[in-house]
Amino acid sequence: MKNYNQPRREQRQMVVAAAQAEGLEVVPEGGSLFTMDVSLIQDGNSTVEHNIPLEHFYDDLVSLWAQSKTNYTPTLVVTYGGPAGDPYWRAHSEVWKHPLLVKHVPPAQLEAQNVRREIGPEEVYVDAESAREAKKLADRGVQVSIGAHGQQAGLGPHWEMWSFVRGGWSPIEALRAGTIMPATSLGYQKDVGSLEVGKLADLVVLDADPTVDIRNSDKVYRVMLGGRLYDPTTMDEVVTGTRKRGTYWWEGTGGGGYGAAQTVGNGSTDGD
Repeated sequence: MKNYNQPRREQRQMVVAAAQAEGLEVVPEGGSLFTMDVSLIQDGNSTVEHNIPLEHFYDDLVSLWAQSKTNYTPTLVVTYGGPAGDPYWRAHSEVWKHPLLVKHVPPAQLEAQNVRREIGPEEVYVDAESAREAKKLADRGVQVSIGAHGQQAGLGPHWEMWSFVRGGWSPIEALRAGTIMPATSLGYQKDVGSLEVGKLADLVVLDADPTVDIRNSDKVYRVMLGGRLYDPTTMDEVVTGTRKRGTYWWEGTGGGGYGAAQTVGNGSTDGD
């Protein structure tokens, strides 16, 4: 259940109590309000969505949080406090030329959103700062997850992981924040989040090693969903079947839809 900025603490507490009685998770919007964020932790919410608006997490906050069962989705692409991950990665990469996006996003839209880039000094971007502070929590056992926020379909989850590494996380730690951490945080770890016998056959196959360079995480060779394997450049099924993606609306008349392209998601817990 997404609890979006209920203004009074007793309202938020009632939502948590009702959800817990039904065995539901509550993922509340942090809203860039420090005092509300602390009460969300104290009152037993499942997560805090969006970053705590502090430049530094001192031990009082870290100790309180580590003793709770509340997890954290800082959502680095829209970090509060300054230019965030989304403008950083748009400014520092040629999004409109991305080999997978050009296959699945209307070209005019892709160019309009990304060609005219603005850039600032490296030190003004705050995504790395937020990731740095989140690592203090992860090191104390809090499940810290990516939260791509719908900023750029196809790249947002990768930008999140890349920003975690900018903030001092190792590539493998960032990959955990995009896989097993959100699965565990939301109670899905029995089904997804890692490659294990008995879990759902949902996986991404890369042709470069992201543990060497986290920027390799978007070098996608194949995607498997529910045991069916897809070519990400075409979204046609390969090896496991012969299903073909329908025609996109900008490609002309004839097919109706997105076919398999609609089925590939990400590990984000923040779906504003």
